Amino acid sequence: MNIQIVTLIALVLAIFIGFKKKINTGLVGILFAFAVGHFMIGLKGKEIINGWPTNLFFILLGMTFLFSIAKVNGTLELISKKVSSLAKGNTKLLPIIFFIMTAIISGLGPGAIVVTALMSPIAMKLAKDENIPEILMATMVVSGAIAGGLSPLASAGIIANTLGAEQGLDTARSVFLSTLVVSLILGVVLYIVFGGYKLSKKDIGKESSHTFNKEQKKTLIVILMVIVGILIFKWDIGLTAFSGAVILLLLNTVDEKDAIAAIPWSTLLLVSGVAMLVNVVTIAGGIDMLSSFLASIMTEKTASSIMAVTSGLMSAVSSASGVVLPTLIPTVPKIVEQVGGNVNPYSLINSIVVGAHMVTFSPLSTLGALTLAAATESKDKQKLFGQLLIVGIGSVIFGGLIGFLGIYNIR
Repeated sequence: MNIQIVTLIALVLAIFIGFKKKINTGLVGILFAFAVGHFMIGLKGKEIINGWPTNLFFILLGMTFLFSIAKVNGTLELISKKVSSLAKGNTKLLPIIFFIMTAIISGLGPGAIVVTALMSPIAMKLAKDENIPEILMATMVVSGAIAGGLSPLASAGIIANTLGAEQGLDTARSVFLSTLVVSLILGVVLYIVFGGYKLSKKDIGKESSHTFNKEQKKTLIVILMVIVGILIFKWDIGLTAFSGAVILLLLNTVDEKDAIAAIPWSTLLLVSGVAMLVNVVTIAGGIDMLSSFLASIMTEKTASSIMAVTSGLMSAVSSASGVVLPTLIPTVPKIVEQVGGNVNPYSLINSIVVGAHMVTFSPLSTLGALTLAAATESKDKQKLFGQLLIVGIGSVIFGGLIGFLGIYNIR
């Protein structure tokens, strides 16, 4: 058995062990990177450690630290409550508002997981109070979170764009727009399928009296300044986010220990650990072998659809940002070369990103699990579990079919 196959098996095994044993796949990835890299390939420790994505880790840490402050001091929760009051009694608008709200907040930096964790309890409580189908509110929150979660400011978007840049492609615009368009189309379909347009008008708006305190106002101003600095003045994302977080600490907007504890450390370890293993696989030639296999079953017309379904199936048992994107995006240049020059590399990366996130409706994935956990005890959670599972599977198929419409060709 050649070393390329061995390294690919190691990658698959790391994903399987992480999923089966409920251990962070990034930690397993570090173990396998050392075992395979040092003892089988002969890499020195420094060469293996160089696979740790230092720049990406710094950016993600800065952004998640900044928004952990906003989460801990209640700023994000109050924003969501205020926006939900905009329905002014028109219940059928609530699912739409939650879609838009989660998309905007997710896109500003917190990302899909943080926003889903924040919004799900509020959305599911409203679903109970206003007699809205829980599956409707759950899918609106998740699809909205995905819609904004690949922006250049969000963690998943940063990961995708960093990986794209390593292939010589500027994917910030294409990844965000393709994900936004597909999520919007899917959101409309789910809204109709689960009867959002049939909801009646009721009296709501009980939370509208809540006001931002001084700490929350400071948080909003600093976050806005960070966003302006990154988008308008093109300041470094990681340094700007860290600076904003430190300013908020100096302004006493939150307890430092609570803010640091709220950083999603497991996600950072997942992304970085898997990146180390993928780097070993790349050095051994495993990525080239995977690229050749995928190219052998593709044509110019089916390439993006196959990539979307492949990434969706991989994401069903692993992390989209931490495993699927670092594994598949590096295969793009080789696939383009082997399938033919007419294959758009942006369409392949877009399809990988979108496909990997479509399955997250499933209760076996993070976002679906968060909405299921937030469901009220008075409802049949087993039924909701089944509904979310069907939506997750259907969304993967949907992501593949979308490829034939040319949406992934957005640049």
